[in-house]
Amino acid sequence: MDFPERLKQLRKEKGLSQVMLAKELGVSGGTVAMWETGKRKPQFEMFDKLCSCFDRSMDYILGASDDDRSFSLINEEVQQLGDWQVEEQYEDMLRKYTLLDDYGKAAVDAVLRKEFNRAQEQGTLNHSMSISVSVRSRPIAE
Repeated sequence: MDFPERLKQLRKEKGLSQVMLAKELGVSGGTVAMWETGKRKPQFEMFDKLCSCFDRSMDYILGASDDDRSFSLINEEVQQLGDWQVEEQYEDMLRKYTLLDDYGKAAVDAVLRKEFNRAQEQGTLNHSMSISVSVRSRPIAE
């Protein structure tokens, strides 16, 4: 299905006339009609509004995908991927720390304490991220 057909389908599923959709998007009814007939295509910025309006991904609206999952679910999946990446980074740092000799661990501890105190004194600690840590230890096979 191409974009004009998909747009018309989504508009009808939502129970909107071309004029109603146009009003919601801040364009003229004629503009929506031109999109649905394939005579014009929206500007890139308009696709963000269409994604929000229909709660679908841009790929779905463009007709490049038949995955009609909610746009907000896709955003949640992106957030989950980001969380997993952060977890992997923390695991990697902890793994490297545990492999350091005593001198290296003492150096890292000193830098961490100094930077934490500096940020605390300046009021620049990052409180926007909630972190829960769980550590399992097991022998490393050599």
